[in-house]
Amino acid sequence: MKLTTREQIKDFLSKNARFVNVFYQTTPDDNALIDRLMLIHNNPDTKAFYEETKQSFGNLDALKKQFEVAFKHIKYYYPDFKEPQIITTFTALDLELVVADDMIVIPLETFLGPKAKYRPQYPDYLLRRFDKPYIVPSVLTILAKKYNAIDPNDHTLMSDMVFYGKSYEFTRAMLPEVADSLLIAYPDSDLVKTWNSQDLVWGYFIDNKLLYETNDRIKDKYLSERPRVQEIGNDCPGRIGQWLGWRIVSRYRTENPSITLVDLMKNQNARDIFEKSKYKGQVED
Repeated sequence: MKLTTREQIKDFLSKNARFVNVFYQTTPDDNALIDRLMLIHNNPDTKAFYEETKQSFGNLDALKKQFEVAFKHIKYYYPDFKEPQIITTFTALDLELVVADDMIVIPLETFLGPKAKYRPQYPDYLLRRFDKPYIVPSVLTILAKKYNAIDPNDHTLMSDMVFYGKSYEFTRAMLPEVADSLLIAYPDSDLVKTWNSQDLVWGYFIDNKLLYETNDRIKDKYLSERPRVQEIGNDCPGRIGQWLGWRIVSRYRTENPSITLVDLMKNQNARDIFEKSKYKGQVED
């Protein structure tokens, strides 16, 4: 459907009010939104960018198949799961991925990859995840929050680490054929280096008594987006606390094979998961 006038755009938005509310976080009669969409539609560069996006993604069969596999796995673990509506759109890099319980909106142009004429305005160390292979893993990691129980009274770094670890473990279970590097958005080289030096990373956390740290400023150093965690070393990637939490959760499942994924996700006791994981920075074969 081609929308060429303000009236047509307004009519389309009115008929898709839930989409407008979730994605644009406004109402269909928002004149500023209509003006913005008209501007995007009438811009020659935007039209060329739209055609580039269409050509790159084609009929979307590969994306549909990956979502079908992921949703099939979720239904296996959670039979009451209701598939959200998936909407692909084009916003000329105006907005990004949105995941709600009933709707997933994917602005395709943000995931064109390194050869795209235009790219999202992020530093290079973040841009790697704005590529096709990261779409479904990114969505699944966000969906994991719905099932990821936490203790609201536990504000420790350990609790945050285990939360992220459970999210990645959930995504791995739903996308068993997808590489870990895509699930956590680390380059393969970073993943290998971190795996082989995890005893040093773990030693740093223990020596600096970080596991039960509650200061948000300190926690952010190890959980948030950074090119490197210089405090640990020049080769230590950002979000190292998230990765370490995943190692703890993975070890927990190895040491407790009777614990199902559903049991894991329901367990809000991060300390229990940590202690029963027996993780001490060891590298497994």
